[in-house]
Amino acid sequence: MKTLLDQTFRATSDILSELRATLREACQRAGCGEECNEQVVLAINEACMNIIQHGYAFADGQYFSLRLSVDDAVLVVHLLDNGLPASDADLRPRALDELRPGGLGVRFMRELMDGVAYQPAPEGFTNCLQLSKRIY
Repeated sequence: MKTLLDQTFRATSDILSELRATLREACQRAGCGEECNEQVVLAINEACMNIIQHGYAFADGQYFSLRLSVDDAVLVVHLLDNGLPASDADLRPRALDELRPGGLGVRFMRELMDGVAYQPAPEGFTNCLQLSKRIY
């Protein structure tokens, strides 16, 4: 497995444009085509916003880490945080016929990525969300 990105970000929504640019560049280095690259960026952006909004409730002074690796033409992303504990039960998308703002991030993640699941968090973290996508 080759590590392409291992970076810590402040858990604030104003860093998301920097995060997207950093992620696009790393996906290009991995050999992702434009469509694959944009799908990964959108899914990871949604996951990061969930960490900021739901994990940390927009609290100041919080951070999360993004680790991106490639293994046998599969991108593997780990998002690590110390927000509220989360589990796979939290990864259920809401019904589309529910008319209300928000709540579509999990649906985007599931539709755009090949795998989305919580893994046991390494020491020093509460949560480890793993997302994966075959490169094309």
